[in-house]
Amino acid sequence: MGLRGKIIGLFFICFGLMAFLAISILKSSLHQGFSTIEHRQAIEQMQQLTGNLNSELDRLNQVAYGWGNWDEIYNYAKHPTKEFTDHQIAPSALKQIDIKLFAILDNQGNPVFSQAVNLITGDAESVVPFDPILSNVKKRVTDTVTFAGKSCGVDVSTAGPVLLCWIPIRKSDSSGVAVGTLVLGRLLNSALLGKIQTQSNIKFELSALPVREDDLPLQQKNAIEAQQVEFSAAEPGVLNAVLTNILSKPALAVRLQFSDEVSVRGEELTWKVVSVLLLVTILTGLVLLISLHYLVIRRLQRMDRELGSIWRNGRWAGRLDVSARKDEINDLSHTINRMLALIRKQMVLLESIALTDPLTQIANRRAFEERIAIEMSLHQRNQTPLSIMKIDVDYFKRYNELYGHPAGDDVLRTLGQLISQVACRPADLPARIGGEEFAVILPATDLDGACHVAELLNSKLAELKLIHEDSPIAKCVTVCIGVTAAGQEDVSTFMQRADKAMYNAKQTGRNKISVLHIA
Repeated sequence: MGLRGKIIGLFFICFGLMAFLAISILKSSLHQGFSTIEHRQAIEQMQQLTGNLNSELDRLNQVAYGWGNWDEIYNYAKHPTKEFTDHQIAPSALKQIDIKLFAILDNQGNPVFSQAVNLITGDAESVVPFDPILSNVKKRVTDTVTFAGKSCGVDVSTAGPVLLCWIPIRKSDSSGVAVGTLVLGRLLNSALLGKIQTQSNIKFELSALPVREDDLPLQQKNAIEAQQVEFSAAEPGVLNAVLTNILSKPALAVRLQFSDEVSVRGEELTWKVVSVLLLVTILTGLVLLISLHYLVIRRLQRMDRELGSIWRNGRWAGRLDVSARKDEINDLSHTINRMLALIRKQMVLLESIALTDPLTQIANRRAFEERIAIEMSLHQRNQTPLSIMKIDVDYFKRYNELYGHPAGDDVLRTLGQLISQVACRPADLPARIGGEEFAVILPATDLDGACHVAELLNSKLAELKLIHEDSPIAKCVTVCIGVTAAGQEDVSTFMQRADKAMYNAKQTGRNKISVLHIA
């Protein structure tokens, strides 16, 4: 008797008992299983919701970082002036970046300047509703043993929930000690909550909790996390959680509504399985063939489809679905996934090589063009400053002819290192875009900040005193630097203005910085 006959014979003997047991436990076990899946999906939705709130915090933190590392804010925190208040941090300017609360605290946590903004009219409002929040920030700043890097969270005012970020105020080059703390607040209003609901397709409600006066220990965390997550016994399909404020006290109650479609479909599926089992009792042979198809053939076909999709689309980050079964097909899926991970690793390495200049080990022209398009889009959408520097080595051809190309390569490597040192923020991108031509993208940097970076580069290059005997303008290597800031324009126009700034430096004597303002 062949293997197929043996399987069919054993199936006839065992299936009667199996069918009886299966029908008895299906309703109980499947119902529990589908409820578990439903609850897991609800918890994942809660995690997605907090993730979306944290994404909004990240955007606010980017704004705070740009302001907190601005020399003019640094000077204002030390010596406040009415002129700066009226022009740089006027309510109309804060309205454009959707800032509801703007405050500057000294190193003792006392307000140097605080202002609330009416986001409809753009006028100043009373800051009183936000006084408790500023008091909480003061506790975080003064009570925490170590305070460094970004800090963000959510808090509640009488004006409503507020996304909050605070950052030490330092110079743009991060030198010196902090002279205070910058506090930015963005109202978590119905418009922003509606946007999150639309993007995530999650139904939820936020409501303020009563203020707790008990003194809880501060927790060092910079993100919004759901606490006390529990399913409502009185309201099926509802998941409740609590969001804590920046002092780790309960601040907001989250009521998330999730669908019970899984349980409904699970109940339907249970009856279908029972019907199938009864039908299988009569059609034993057919069931055996179908079982073989579902256990082996279908999984192999699905694996083939997934591999074909990965191959056609070039999605080396893709993975095969791995079932909970522990069998040869499952082992094969794991092996293929390990191979795909290796391919992905090699692809990432190749992409990194393709975006790096081999001589200077900084970004190349391709990486520069991809990045400038992204930064220009962010600049136009978020109305954040964006500046660029273009750098060209003076009389580099003469240098190569006098000292040789290996010496010229050493100069380019040295210049690449200098540029990386002065453009050292994580968002900055120094790049070599031509033979002796370099460029630096400076996100969240206005024209004054870019000029500061250019002057710093010039001074560091002068300190090195790289000898260039054949230079008509100096006896050491010098550069021309063109500096400009982005306006409401396309990338091509922006780059043309940067080129023009650099050529102005060349045409007016070289070894200088040429600044070209927006027309």
